[in-house]
Amino acid sequence: MATHAPSEGFSSVGYDEAMRRARALIPLLREEAPASERAGCLTPAVMDALHRSGLIRCLQPRVWGGMELDLAAYFDIPEMISRGDICAGWVLANLASHHRNLVWWPPRAQAEVWGADPAAGVAAGVAFPQGRGRRVDGGMMLTGEWSFSSGTDCSDWSMLGCIVREEDKPIDWVYCLVHRDHYETVDDWQVLGMRATGSKTVRCAEVFVPEHRVLSMHVARPGHSWPGLAVHRNPQYRV
Repeated sequence: MATHAPSEGFSSVGYDEAMRRARALIPLLREEAPASERAGCLTPAVMDALHRSGLIRCLQPRVWGGMELDLAAYFDIPEMISRGDICAGWVLANLASHHRNLVWWPPRAQAEVWGADPAAGVAAGVAFPQGRGRRVDGGMMLTGEWSFSSGTDCSDWSMLGCIVREEDKPIDWVYCLVHRDHYETVDDWQVLGMRATGSKTVRCAEVFVPEHRVLSMHVARPGHSWPGLAVHRNPQYRV
């Protein structure tokens, strides 16, 4: 299996052009905001505009067609987008950060996501421990519910955090990369504010996650490393 595939995509877009694109979307975002609020997620028109602009991929490595901008862009672009719709800014910040986080995974996992679709949406349930993992031959069995998964409706994958135990003893804290075919999205985001972020709960039960899609977050453990950083050496990915 190829571990990466060059893709021109948005790799030539710099910070100034990215900010210009973000600013240009403000009128559309303001126009679509009421419909997004009613739908409880960003409208197709908004998601199409964010994808066509490439802004969701502002931190993605250039080798995969992303902009690979400096970390300051992670704050500045969502802030500009939020001038049109704060929910769009929130979702953009989440999806962009997960393109960045995917860099930490082994190249094989990156290829399975970005090789199929370099613009694939990746949501997450990692704000605090909500799942349970059990080591098995070749990977992990994952069970749990993860709330506040912003942008899950427009994502193909999710990074789901869990505590791994041996009997009752916690031994690791990991992120599991899971395709949406293997988890359920629960329509429970019934709130007064930030409705269009679609920050719903996702759940799964006894889902097998292969080892190359399991990433230890136990950074205090001696010898801990991010496998993907052997390939992606931009210092911003180490922050």
